[in-house]
Amino acid sequence: MTTTKREISLLEVLGSYLCYTPSSTETHAFFADLRTMNHTLLRDSIQECQQAKKEADAPKGLPKRHLIHMVYTRKVKELASLYPFLFATENALRAIAHEAYHNNFKDAFWWREVLNAADHGKDAADYPTKGDGKKRVRKQPVNPTFLTQCFYGVSQLSQRQKGKLQDVNCSSTQFYDELTIRHLFNLILSDLSLCPVGNLKKEQFKTHMTTICDARNEVFHGRPIKNRSSLYSSCEIILDEACFHMGDFDEALRTTNYTRLTPSRKRNPKHLLPPQAIVPAV
Repeated sequence: MTTTKREISLLEVLGSYLCYTPSSTETHAFFADLRTMNHTLLRDSIQECQQAKKEADAPKGLPKRHLIHMVYTRKVKELASLYPFLFATENALRAIAHEAYHNNFKDAFWWREVLNAADHGKDAADYPTKGDGKKRVRKQPVNPTFLTQCFYGVSQLSQRQKGKLQDVNCSSTQFYDELTIRHLFNLILSDLSLCPVGNLKKEQFKTHMTTICDARNEVFHGRPIKNRSSLYSSCEIILDEACFHMGDFDEALRTTNYTRLTPSRKRNPKHLLPPQAIVPAV
């Protein structure tokens, strides 16, 4: 079995916490953890166990590997709990953009002008700057940076995505769905007068959306968030400007029941993760 440098570093952290030489069975189980679990979350879980002395509050005799998995599982659940707020914020922003640009350009499919121009090898530089220092999209004045962001967003789309947007049955909202949230954020930021987000000033919008975009990237790559409260606050502010009350949404999530999917595979000796629950002796 090969061991990467990253695993060696993690093994050192683990060894410092264990303070004993694990048996061959335990070692096999710990290597299974290394092969399967997110290394950043695992390292953070081990360090939290070590710093907080979790075993002092755990049931007597509970192995340290069980404690590590308990913390790891909690951290996974914390990451998962952020998804509904990111989901709500993204959808609100896409809806705001669709309505605002539709109203400004008097055409829900205004973005096809940019898409077609890009397909013919044109870019923002091919749009002349008028006397007011602005360019024109559907005869409406826009900041030059807005058009630059439009072409950049289109340039990041795959041929499959572009094909969907050119389809006659394509929805006018599809363009916003195909853009990443960061591309959409930069598009809105480039000319906030075209798409105001409530009463947020440019720097306020930029600060909150930077927090959201950075955190979203971490969450969807399974990495821990340094400050969950900052992300929560930024989502709440953006949603508040969209007339969406996140507190009530949070309460609805807490009280709403849903049908959990039930795994069908039975556990057998090959399953080393997670460690099986220890049933106390009667």
